[in-house]
Amino acid sequence: MVYQNILVGIDGSKRADKAFETAIELAKAFRAKLYLVWVVNRDRGMDSSFGVNEDFYQDFAVRTRKKLQPYLKKALDKENNASAEVVVGSIKTILAYDYPKQHDIDLIVLGSTGINAVEKMLQGSHTDYVVRHADVDVLVVK
Repeated sequence: MVYQNILVGIDGSKRADKAFETAIELAKAFRAKLYLVWVVNRDRGMDSSFGVNEDFYQDFAVRTRKKLQPYLKKALDKENNASAEVVVGSIKTILAYDYPKQHDIDLIVLGSTGINAVEKMLQGSHTDYVVRHADVDVLVVK
């Protein structure tokens, strides 16, 4: 299998950073386009419980774009065809369905978990969801 479009989920965690490093090497080996995506999780519970509005998420997205730039620079410095994007919405559905369909992704690379143990018990990890629901190959990096 030769991959042409590789999506890597970035969230600033050590596990996501390892996934990023793996994705860089895979993209280079396959001469694939590398899509770096950092999802600002839009939590409907926070919206209703705390009155969080769209401005909150957009401000957070602006700050997150700055955090994403060093990742893009590193990917480009390794001679990869790469792009970086911050998306606001549901981490699970964006990584499993929306982004892969919009960009013809054929491999998703994720860290094994980016959330804490309490959240994992309550909702399951985002990575587990993507593994179970994505229509394309998923590589989980530990």
